[in-house]
Amino acid sequence: MKKMLLMLLTIILMISVSACSSRAGNGDVTQTQNEDKATEKPNGEKTEGTKPSGGKKTVVFSTFFPDEFFKEAKKKYEAKHPNITIDLTYIESGDGAQGKAAYEKFIKTTNTAMLSGKGPDLVEMDQLPVENYVKKHLLANMSEIIKKDPTFKKEQYFNNILDNVKIDGGIYGMPLKFLMYGLMGDETLIENSKVKFDDKTWNWSQYTDVSRQLMKFGEKTGKYGVFSSPDALLNEMVKDQYPTFVDEVNEKVNFDSGTFTKLLKQVKSLSDERIITQEQVHPLFRTVSINSPTDYINTLKESEFNMKGYEFKSKLYAKPSANDQQTGGYFRTYRTIGINEKSSVKEEAWDFLKFMLSDEIQAPGTGFPLNKSLYEKQKQQLLKEGKVKSIQEMEVMKGKIFEVTAKDIQGLDQFLSGAIHPVAFKPSKVEEIISEESKAYFSGQKSAEVVAKLIQNRVTTFLNE
Repeated sequence: MKKMLLMLLTIILMISVSACSSRAGNGDVTQTQNEDKATEKPNGEKTEGTKPSGGKKTVVFSTFFPDEFFKEAKKKYEAKHPNITIDLTYIESGDGAQGKAAYEKFIKTTNTAMLSGKGPDLVEMDQLPVENYVKKHLLANMSEIIKKDPTFKKEQYFNNILDNVKIDGGIYGMPLKFLMYGLMGDETLIENSKVKFDDKTWNWSQYTDVSRQLMKFGEKTGKYGVFSSPDALLNEMVKDQYPTFVDEVNEKVNFDSGTFTKLLKQVKSLSDERIITQEQVHPLFRTVSINSPTDYINTLKESEFNMKGYEFKSKLYAKPSANDQQTGGYFRTYRTIGINEKSSVKEEAWDFLKFMLSDEIQAPGTGFPLNKSLYEKQKQQLLKEGKVKSIQEMEVMKGKIFEVTAKDIQGLDQFLSGAIHPVAFKPSKVEEIISEESKAYFSGQKSAEVVAKLIQNRVTTFLNE
């Protein structure tokens, strides 16, 4: 599964998901239950679907990857509901140019089908422009569905995630899983330095001050810093608070503001003082993604072996909040499912979606489950096994076994429940614009205000295309 996610992220990094991608294009169409539907099978052949009759109904579920979890969910659900067929469709992707072509085809054909009112009943949204779909009223508001469904118990799920995936007040994509973002830091250096900070409440200004103090303390024992380029760190900070600067649904942009110019100046200060650098340094902090209790242990323990000549303990810290942003952790959704607003089998589609969230089926591999009881099972299984094997291929780590205790994962619950900021993870034209224009400020060629205005104008033009 981790290989699958890496392949997905590789494909996503190859191209940008633009606002223009939501326009209708030419391509194969998977239709809803209102029509005779032609669905694309893995081999690319067409098979004619049939309209529901005699009480039998079909739910068309479109995904990008041929995911084994979805296949298993289909099998188990159909066994429990013999009158329901889950028509699982996907595209064979492959690697390299073939994977890029498959990705583009998935975007194009899904957009065409959804805009024509003949899209699938359920669709995996991870690769699709959700905000554009919401703007065009193509997705069902699941917040309204939840209100009318007494069988959906919100307390069984991570509500901090559910409450913060909303767009215009509604849930239009239900994540089956989510990933966490944090900072892996050198706890040994921090403890020895006596530098005090509260990572649960700190912002980027405080992070800058802390990093400056830590570098000064550590300069006698080695070369410390944060490995990054100024434009990369700026984009990371923007993605952490993307709704502050870009409202894609209402096509509003807020880069020409004091909030953004303050970010520019903070990053330049970090660069000028060589706190962030592209030279080889022992990291004070580094951004990490955590996708399971096992991955948490691996990431924590492996950090201590990645730098030869340094002996230190690692600790996971919360990422700083923007200066005017509510404090809280960062997450991104995974296996996010939407329901077609024009589907004639919304009730059945919602029931299958609930099944995929339930205790009856557990998706292995990447991602923390939205269902809290499934997370508890993962955690208890890890403690029962008492050890984790490193997945790293480097010689110093290969085959290494890490012991696991309750203390090791003591802070994980709080880390998960404190996540309130969704991170934009799909590279886009906006990210490209920020990177291109900000370099003129970081090199001293233009002022922060001029660069902010240029980014404002270019992003506005892009969203209006």
